Amino acid sequence: GMRAAAQIISYEIPNGLAILAALVLLGTLNMNEIAESQSGGVWTWVVFRSPFTFLAFFLYLTSSLAEANRTPFDLPAAESELVSGYHTEYSGMRWAMFMMSEYIEMFVINAVAVTVFLGGWASVVPGVPFAGGVFWFVAKVAVLMYVGIWLRFTLPRLRVDQLMYTGWKVLIPLAFVA
Repeated sequence: GMRAAAQIISYEIPNGLAILAALVLLGTLNMNEIAESQSGGVWTWVVFRSPFTFLAFFLYLTSSLAEANRTPFDLPAAESELVSGYHTEYSGMRWAMFMMSEYIEMFVINAVAVTVFLGGWASVVPGVPFAGGVFWFVAKVAVLMYVGIWLRFTLPRLRVDQLMYTGWKVLIPLAFVA
């Protein structure tokens, strides 16, 4: 429990600061206004407006992976250190609910990233709505989910000391810079 609490605290701070960097630039918390302010094409997205927002976007994605306990930040439920936790206690639909909650959390994290940093439901190509904003929004979220799954299978798991070092001595100072 202490390991999970330490991870949540150390990665919630850069996560919030990264979102704050973009929201200060946008000047609003209204999701419609955020998406409309980025509706002029790819180069009007917040991620491309400044090198600091580009940094904030990658800080948000990294700290969100840690918040969602995705590999390489999955120490609170690391199967190699514990006796597989809920994998041994649940099966069938109960286990499926655990897995679905993990992917729903990924969807929500990526939906926030798309809304704040990647233009929201605005079209990628100006003047080409192509099935409305829902298509573009889901397509952008799907790309970010693919990246999250790809990173899960690519990166090795961090040790606890590496996890805390990354959170407190790398991500938080970079978030203050952003």
